[in-house]
Amino acid sequence: MTQIPEKPNAAQAVASQAKAADRKLAGLLFVSGSILFLLLTTASEAIYPNFSLQTNALSDMAALGSSTTVIEETALLELAFCWILGAYYLFRNTGRNRLMILNLLPGAGFLLAGVFPENVSIIGHSLGAMLVFPFGPLTVILSSKITRSPLRYLSVALGLFSAASTVILFFGWKIICGTCGYVQGLSSALLGLGGWESMSLYSLMIWLIGFGSYLLALNGDSRN
Repeated sequence: MTQIPEKPNAAQAVASQAKAADRKLAGLLFVSGSILFLLLTTASEAIYPNFSLQTNALSDMAALGSSTTVIEETALLELAFCWILGAYYLFRNTGRNRLMILNLLPGAGFLLAGVFPENVSIIGHSLGAMLVFPFGPLTVILSSKITRSPLRYLSVALGLFSAASTVILFFGWKIICGTCGYVQGLSSALLGLGGWESMSLYSLMIWLIGFGSYLLALNGDSRN
């Protein structure tokens, strides 16, 4: 006799709908947060006096007292909240608490970087950077485990590129001259401090837009 599969009960159906709603909300937060960050940062670059993408870090535009403080601080803080809330809604009620914590770390880093501008508390700002730059690429790479589309391959590529840019940003000077200074050597000879920082961070933004769009379009069950 052919066994008829059991239909999901009402509680399971409600739980499935709740997870689907959480995924879409997370996707909306990721997409809107990253797009707004890119737009506001571009506006800051246009306004900041003599801004150089090669020599200026994004933190310079968020420094307290600069002409772009309000714009870039808004960019950092809204991205932080969108990232944190997006990670929370994506993984709540999934049992993947470790993955949730990992995904929360970059958002917490952006929050610290915004709350502590570089000319207010270099310790707090540096702590934020320590959360964003290593854990951001790791988050992007590991997202390939919860996606079923070809986006998984793009996620790995973007994560590796962001990680490579981070290594050059912080350690590139050691590759060529050993003790000649933070902005010397490989990082200075090519894109510069600001350029490599942008390569690392903008890779994360591109992933947020792509991954968020994937979550918004996702129907039915998923790996998360």
